[in-house]
Amino acid sequence: MSPVKERIATTVRERATRSGKPPRRAYQHYFIEDEGLHSRIHLQNFYSTFWPEIDAAATANIQLFGADGKLVGTTTREVVRFGCAFIEARDLLAEFGSDEREGTIAIDLAPAGEVSKRFDELPKPDVVEVHTPFWMAYYDDGENYMYVHSIEMLEGEVYGTTKPVEWHINRGTAAAADPGAWRSWRLLESSGLSELQVVAINHRASPGATKIGVYTADEALVAERSVEFAPRQLQRVRFTADEIASGLERSGGPALLRIGLDPLLTANGKPYVLMRYDNGPLSLHHG
Repeated sequence: MSPVKERIATTVRERATRSGKPPRRAYQHYFIEDEGLHSRIHLQNFYSTFWPEIDAAATANIQLFGADGKLVGTTTREVVRFGCAFIEARDLLAEFGSDEREGTIAIDLAPAGEVSKRFDELPKPDVVEVHTPFWMAYYDDGENYMYVHSIEMLEGEVYGTTKPVEWHINRGTAAAADPGAWRSWRLLESSGLSELQVVAINHRASPGATKIGVYTADEALVAERSVEFAPRQLQRVRFTADEIASGLERSGGPALLRIGLDPLLTANGKPYVLMRYDNGPLSLHHG
């Protein structure tokens, strides 16, 4: 970007913030209502942390996408000052009349008007951007719980700001460099691993493609799938115990495993991993 264009963009962003309209971005998280697992959203009214004296609710704007990436429905929930909303994915599905068994949920938390008037108090108004991170509790009927925080945003959508700012952010996101190959630093013990599934999500509003792989800690390939994605689509790939055992035999025997994507579809679009050891419960984590 030229110095002149950069100054214009900076001025536009600062004016938007000072007028109570900084850009907002929604985080997008995986949900599953399948294989004995359920999903529950945990969302806090974080505006209360910055302006605790304002007794006003924030509005959660919720979008639910099916596994194919298509929008299933939208709804809202109010989150009171210092409040936390607990929202079951199956309740949202019932509200939308949907039988989707997995997909994604994106949430933008819009502030009350009294809060918007205070945004001009924030430092560096030319770079202020409001994100809505939230947690998902994955649990089964045996009361095994796993808590996973959201790590990637819904690309192509900007809320609450002016059109020039929205255009500027979306243009920058679309022009971002390919993140390249990614490997997890979280190593999995191969001994006793009876089930392994990897969920990759295309957070973009455009198609994508990647290779989902299982590797040893020292990068030897154990198993791999090539997959393509429609906009917003997710793919859940299952690697069987026999497939992993065969791959380990080729690579030299039992070893610690890691998950990888080549390339990563978005800057922080790391996959989710479902795994089971022996006859234990199915667990779900970030890769």
